[in-house]
Amino acid sequence: MDLVIFGLGQQSSLAWYVYTHDSPHRVVAFTADASHCDRAHLHGCPVVAFENLASRFPPGSSLLSIPIGWRGMNALRRQRLEQARRMGYGFASYVSSRALVCPDLLVGENTMIHDGVIVQPFARIGSNCMLRAGSIVSHHAVIGDHCFVAAGAMVAGAATIGEACVLGLGCAVRDGVRVAPRCFLGAGAVVLSDTSENGVYTGSPARRRAQPADALDTVQWAAPA
Repeated sequence: MDLVIFGLGQQSSLAWYVYTHDSPHRVVAFTADASHCDRAHLHGCPVVAFENLASRFPPGSSLLSIPIGWRGMNALRRQRLEQARRMGYGFASYVSSRALVCPDLLVGENTMIHDGVIVQPFARIGSNCMLRAGSIVSHHAVIGDHCFVAAGAMVAGAATIGEACVLGLGCAVRDGVRVAPRCFLGAGAVVLSDTSENGVYTGSPARRRAQPADALDTVQWAAPA
């Protein structure tokens, strides 16, 4: 089916590439808020202001993909998803042919699972999630809606990641641990016990920092020295 991709940055270019070369979808356009439409075309496709999208590519004629990153603890991606859903749009999801997933895996809408990701049996992946290359979701683990899992992150068996979390590069969550909603796990963090909501956790073992996740303007991915 025809596909329109939201965004004009690197994340959206990556989505264009994988949908074009590794999916049955045909990318027909890009869209962004009118204030961010700084070009007429991207990758040979027209750029249409989101405010005018329904008149050019009405709901039912095209699916949407909203692959924007973790900005605002995934809030921007969630807002645009909910706005487009109210407009009547459906959403594509992508599972790389080079990912290792079970054939009966259920993937929510607007979710992208990239190259080298491993999702083991009985794991569940929510809607509006981004799983980057090489991340691992072990058996019986749960990734909630609106999450971003960076490259190399590992979620062990029966662990639960609450909604709107960000898992940084190479972080690890121990088996059975519950990461509360809206938590940010910094790069290399090792989470050995349950977390509390809206927390920023760094280090090994991971400890909560004073600044809440929703106050982060520029996120520090690396653990402090």
